[in-house]
Amino acid sequence: MQLKVPQLTVKQAGLQTISIGQLGIGPISVGSLALSNIGFTLNAAHALLQDVNVTVTIKITVEWHIHIGLPDGIPDINIGDTYDLGSFDFSLPVGNITIPSLSNLKFDIPSVTAQNLSLNASPLGVQLTNVAADNIHASGAVLPQNGFTIAGLALGSLSGGGIGVPAATVGQATIQHLHGDPAKIPSLALGGLQLPAVQIPSIVSRIPLSIPADLQGPSPGFDAGILKLAIHIYPSVLMRIEHLQIMAATADASVGQAVLHDVTLPYDALNLTLSQIGIDTIDIPGFTLA
Repeated sequence: MQLKVPQLTVKQAGLQTISIGQLGIGPISVGSLALSNIGFTLNAAHALLQDVNVTVTIKITVEWHIHIGLPDGIPDINIGDTYDLGSFDFSLPVGNITIPSLSNLKFDIPSVTAQNLSLNASPLGVQLTNVAADNIHASGAVLPQNGFTIAGLALGSLSGGGIGVPAATVGQATIQHLHGDPAKIPSLALGGLQLPAVQIPSIVSRIPLSIPADLQGPSPGFDAGILKLAIHIYPSVLMRIEHLQIMAATADASVGQAVLHDVTLPYDALNLTLSQIGIDTIDIPGFTLA
């Protein structure tokens, strides 16, 4: 015989331990990431600038002005103009430059914001404790699966209703595959992130690096009262570095706060084990025994 329960209601189930053999997470998508109060420190034994070329550009303009004062009632004469004499430049091939030491370089970054991030996480094992589940419903239960017999008692059929079971326990249950809709996290804040010092044997940049600089140039001239003449010189320097290499560096960093917004977290759980399941109350509205 089999006990058929059309509907089963469990008001509360306490799960002492949940062990997940393997939990696959990702890909994780983050709408925006905000970092604040970032501190970065770098020390290096030496740096090498390879194939350095310096280009110096000088732009010259001439400004003149004539002022003739006239008696009262007659407007003064003021004329003048500025002429651009053009610019010229010359290059200096410097070659390689070795910087003996980069010591205690500290950078303070108030805030950094990144949009539309995507990352993957490696599978991991997870254990959850003291988990409670409320209002669990099941239907179409058949107990037991292979039926049962009662010696010395013969029944054609039996029905009942309004049966309550005070409590029940299940030693262990396993689920081979657990999945669902991706978890939605509106905002996740992480604070006090400290990255320990790391040793970096070599940092190499293969992309040419250009460093422009505008310098303050002189403006010689003379003032003869009626005539003023000035020559403005605007020098600028462009340093081009073909390769940059930093050797034997040590770096550490700290982040005051990291805030992730609009986090989407897909998941897949394999080999889910539920242990020491305590069911406080079971209500069986009706059953049929045939």
